[in-house]
Amino acid sequence: MATNPVMELKIYNQEDRLTVAAILIKNGYTVAQGKKQRTPTGKSLDYYLKVSEDFDNADTAK
Repeated sequence: MATNPVMELKIYNQEDRLTVAAILIKNGYTVAQGKKQRTPTGKSLDYYLKVSEDFDNADTAK
């Protein structure tokens, strides 16, 4: 079985991340939220969604 690449979508607003995650999940993707420091010494964080296609996941968009 081929491995599925993981894409990171940087979305700062939490409401927007949740909306996009819901749409992706309904269309058969596996989604996780994450955060990373913007710089090694900084306090700012980047928020993102990790998305991968999951052929075993149900496509409920239909």
